[in-house]
Amino acid sequence: MGETQKIKHILLICTAGITTGLLVKNVQSAADAHHLDVHVYSAPAILADQIIQNEPVDALLIGPQSKYEIERLKDYLTYKKVPYKLISNEDYQTLNGEAVLADSMKLLQIEV
Repeated sequence: MGETQKIKHILLICTAGITTGLLVKNVQSAADAHHLDVHVYSAPAILADQIIQNEPVDALLIGPQSKYEIERLKDYLTYKKVPYKLISNEDYQTLNGEAVLADSMKLLQIEV
């Protein structure tokens, strides 16, 4: 019998959270199309440390304009063993949910 895989939580952060909110919909749609058990959500970067400390986060994707947040969050990410990646400018600007999902799956070491 197969082992039940728990849902994976993917957090996208950016400065204000507006563009990322749109991108979340596209990433979640792509995940649903691939029948992946993931929950994709977004938050303003300023709240990321609190979320990482208090909620399950399996992967963190960072909007390009928030790359400075990596240094601020590095200790939390290391302690909680949360893999992270900066979203490319192109994927961010085009709201490419499929590409951001692929990046997320690489961080989670899940084949798509």
